[in-house]
Amino acid sequence: MALTSIQSINAEIKQLEAQKKLVEKRDSEVPKAIEILQRYAKVLTPAQRRKLTKIAGDELGAQGRQASAGAKRPRKIGTVAPKFRLPTGETWTGRGRTPIAFAAWEKGAEGKAWRKANEGGRFPAINGTSVKAPTSAASTKASRGAAKKIGKKAAKKAARPAKKAAGQ
Repeated sequence: MALTSIQSINAEIKQLEAQKKLVEKRDSEVPKAIEILQRYAKVLTPAQRRKLTKIAGDELGAQGRQASAGAKRPRKIGTVAPKFRLPTGETWTGRGRTPIAFAAWEKGAEGKAWRKANEGGRFPAINGTSVKAPTSAASTKASRGAAKKIGKKAAKKAARPAKKAAGQ
């Protein structure tokens, strides 16, 4: 029984040595393959470069990034300190859509009273001064459109008496 176990161990050792030789052969060929891929990285599409980067690792990735000068990097967006604070403790940076809590506070009695006391401000600022909060783009565009219509109507009315006087 000991003889068969020694023979099986020797056979396993031979298999492992054969596998080691194959791995060493592959390892010696990998740098050559990477060198060839780096040479042709300029003609590869970004998708092909990404696939090869996943397979080959950083060696090819660095060359691929150099070849594509216009590669986009993700934009880093930092955090912004809150600008407004409600008496309830809710805060808002003043960017983006107005939070529901702020809109509700603004429409409520407390918000209306605060607005009368602080002319020109929509919400209480964190530092205590009143700051004019941004309005939504849609309402700004709507007010601009209304102003243009009013201006056009006034111009038409002003032109009518001049036409009537010229016609008489």
